[in-house]
Amino acid sequence: MSFTLTTLRDAIKNYSENTETSFVNNLDLFIRLAEERILKTVQLNVFEKNVSGTMTSSNQYLACPSDFLAPNSLTITNSSSFSYLQFKEKEFVQTFTPNPATTGAPRYYAQFDVDNFVIAPTPDSGYTVNLSYFYRPASLSESTITFTVSSSSSFTVGETVTGGTSGSTAKITAKPSSTTMTVIVPLNAFTATETITGGTSSASTTLSSFTSDTTETWLSTNAELGLLYGALVECYVYMKGDPAVMNMYSTRFMEALGRLKNLGEAQEVMDEYAMGEIRKART
Repeated sequence: MSFTLTTLRDAIKNYSENTETSFVNNLDLFIRLAEERILKTVQLNVFEKNVSGTMTSSNQYLACPSDFLAPNSLTITNSSSFSYLQFKEKEFVQTFTPNPATTGAPRYYAQFDVDNFVIAPTPDSGYTVNLSYFYRPASLSESTITFTVSSSSSFTVGETVTGGTSGSTAKITAKPSSTTMTVIVPLNAFTATETITGGTSSASTTLSSFTSDTTETWLSTNAELGLLYGALVECYVYMKGDPAVMNMYSTRFMEALGRLKNLGEAQEVMDEYAMGEIRKART
């Protein structure tokens, strides 16, 4: 079993037996909060990424990726061999090379601010670098579908469009062509052939057709129990629901987190041949 944004929204509404407007409008928030709890609680390889880049000679700073959360390692390639830089406090790195004009082969790096690393010594060449890091994966709530319209040219990326017949709304994230637009999966269905109007541009066009929601994420495919029960915990906090039901959902969520931790912090980081089978301690 796996969830798309549409099927997870439906499951939350069915479990909670709640279709009140403000509750439904917050479904994506409940999903994002559940994803956040999983992201910050369980160490999974799926939350790690590797990217390559190039340092700039005589520049002590290296830009962080936009989705960066925390570093795993940073290596540089020097004369066809690579070496790991040591991660240190910012003060150590700046003290090691107090004069940024002093260049050499980098040995240390630190988080300078939310957007940059600081390197010491300042690179004396444009070294190729590889950064392994903990990142924020795309949320299921960012799933999109494609609208085919008469014309998309007058609409603005980022604005919300509203269906004249259905009253449904969706946010435009891209305009791939003059007759298509990519939108966040709407809470309610649009109607083919209805007129849609932009909330910012006031442009209007005819909606010819739209694709179905088929996007899945790693969590919605491989951790569906954790995602579902985590979202239900958040929605019951919002509803100020029955404490007994809240406790049941919290327990189910913690059980799912335990299974994920076993996967990410045991099974993913060792093999049975070398370490033996993972066994539960006898009680």
